[in-house]
Amino acid sequence: MMGIEDLRHEHNEISLMLDVMGRICELLDAGENIDPVHIKQLYDFMVVFVDECHHGKEEEFLFPKLESINGEESKKLIGVLIAEHKVGREYASIIVEAISNHENIDLESRSKIIKYGRNYIKLLTQHFNKENKILFTMAEKKLSDKENQELFEEFEIVVKEKIGMNKCEQLHEMLHQLADIYL
Repeated sequence: MMGIEDLRHEHNEISLMLDVMGRICELLDAGENIDPVHIKQLYDFMVVFVDECHHGKEEEFLFPKLESINGEESKKLIGVLIAEHKVGREYASIIVEAISNHENIDLESRSKIIKYGRNYIKLLTQHFNKENKILFTMAEKKLSDKENQELFEEFEIVVKEKIGMNKCEQLHEMLHQLADIYL
C-alpha cells in the first residue's frame, strides 16, 4: 500500500465516525437520550485515531515531505490544514467536557454536544475535501512511487509505536459497533 492511499482509506473510516456523530446529534436534538459512554467512545476515536494517528501521520511525515519537495506551493495549504487540525482538537475537547461527570446528559451538555458535534462534522468534511481534492492529488503527482511507499512505512511506525496495532483494531471495532447501533 502507498502512503497517500492509506490516508484516503482512513478518511473513509473517519467519515463513518462523522455519520455516527451526526446521527447522535440528531437524536439529542430530538430530545432522545444517548448513552454518554457512546459519546466518550467517539471522543476516544477522535483523539486517538483521528488526531494522534491520522493527523499525526500528516503533520509528522506528509506535510514536511511535501514542503521539502514543493516549497511555497504547499506551505499555505498545509498551514490551513494544521490550523483545522487544531480547531478539531478544540471541538473534541468541548464535546468530552460536556459529558464529564454526568451519568445523564443535561440540557446544557446536550446543547454543547449538538453544536460542537455538528461543527466538528462540518470542519472535517470540508477538511477532507481539501485533502482529497488538492493535497493528496498534489502529493501523488510530486512524490515518486518510492517516496510514497516510504511514507507508508513511516506511517506504520506511527501506528505501532505511538498507538499500537491492538488499540487501532479496538477503535475500529468499537466504531463499527456504534455504527450498528446508530446507522
